[in-house]
Formats: sequence, structure tokens, C-alpha cells
Amino acid sequence: MQQQLSQKLAFFLNMDMDSARILCAEMIARFGLVWEDRGACAQIWGEHAELERFEHWACGFFGTNVGFGHTLEAIALARLENLGLKLATAESCTGGLLSYRFTRINGASSVFVGGVVSYANDIKREMLSVKPDVLEDFGAVSEPVVAQMLSGTLERFGADVALASSGVAGPSGGSEQKPVGCVFLGVQARGKLPLIERHFFHDKVKTTKEAKTEAGLLKQQELLDSSMVSGDGTLSYRLSTREYIQLQASTKAIEILIKYLESGSNP
Repeated sequence: MQQQLSQKLAFFLNMDMDSARILCAEMIARFGLVWEDRGACAQIWGEHAELERFEHWACGFFGTNVGFGHTLEAIALARLENLGLKLATAESCTGGLLSYRFTRINGASSVFVGGVVSYANDIKREMLSVKPDVLEDFGAVSEPVVAQMLSGTLERFGADVALASSGVAGPSGGSEQKPVGCVFLGVQARGKLPLIERHFFHDKVKTTKEAKTEAGLLKQQELLDSSMVSGDGTLSYRLSTREYIQLQASTKAIEILIKYLESGSNP
């Protein structure tokens, strides 16, 4: 009888991926699994029963420092639910992609309460209480503005945790100080200090191997339609600069959220 193949993402906290891979190498080999680095997490493939055995071992070995799920957003929602926390989002450059990635998960309503796409500065002011002088002095793509987006989201939605994004998705509109791909991402739990990071996402030309890897991950996460993948597994079209930056920014934001929840910053 042919064994059922399965895959999951494993997100490791408080360690780098090289260390995680070394610590897991013996069990990966014992269960006949395939480990593929995905930046901040690992994608693990193998027979369904063996993958379940590995997950059981890893949860016992790493405790709360590892999370498993078919997507990063599923891992984040599970963490929030375990902590009894509600999440809301405030998005600018990601244009609602964060809200979509969370709400496409079955059962998200137990955790996700809502979000706002505050694309225009007027919406940031009127719905999230971002101060006009802060927008004028620092610009929409800045740490101070994201900080006020976070606090405004917590107040507006009554959530326990807020996640926010603001950046230059391009392909135009950048400057020397804030080029295309410059994105500020933030997370804050009620009553706690926010964590805000600046990232630069570059739509670099990919090798065939890199494109195939990216296509596989996007398809696995249901963020890519099968018609967009060619016969050899590579992208049949190249993501636009804007799409690439939005996708990378939303993924990084979810990674930051997961790490924040386990850093002791949560209530």
C-alpha cells in the first residue's frame, strides 16, 4: 500500500536555523523525512505517519520553542488561541494581504477580530488616531507612524494584539532615504511596548532553483494558483515588484508576530 505523503512548516524560536537543523538531523534521518530551509522556518516532507512521529518528538524536545502548521499564519493563530489572545491588523503597503492570510484559515474567527486597510493618510488619522504632525514630520513609512497605527488598532478593535505594516511597495514612489522595498512592520500587545522592525525587500532576479523553490512554497500556502506554475515547477510569470514586496512583507510580519508572542512581551 502506498504511503500518504505530507508536509508541514516547523518554526523554531530562540535558535538559528542551522542549530535547529543540526539538533533535528538524527530524527529527520530516522523517520526518513526531507528538510528544506525556508528562511525563518523549515518545510518538512515525508510519509504522513512518520511526519506525525517527528512532530511529536520535536514538541517534546523543544517545548514551546517550536510550532508546526501547514502555513505560518496557521502557526500564529494557534499560538494566539493557546494564549487566549485576539488579533487585529492595520495595513498600508500590504493592502489587506495579512487579513486575507489569517481569515483563509479555518477557525480564524476564534482569534482574528478584524482589520483596516489604512492606505490613505486620512484613514490613518481618522480611524487609527495617527497624529497629523507625526505624519508630516516622519512620513507614513516610518516607525512613529506604525507605532501609532498599532496603538490605534488596539483601541479601535479592542484586540489584545495588533499587527501593522507601512512601506513603499513600488515600483515607483521611493526615495533615497526610503527606497522601494523599505517596509516598517510592527506588533504590540495591549499594555506592552511595541516591537517595530524596518526591512528592505528586493525583487532580485532568481535562479531557476530559487524560482522553483519559491513557486513550491507559494503553491503550498495557496498563495499561488496552479495555472501560474510551468511544467518544470517554476513560476510561469514573474511576480511584479509590488506583489513580491507585499508577499514578503506579509510573511515577515507573521514571523515577527510569532516571535513576539513567545518573547515574553505578550500579556
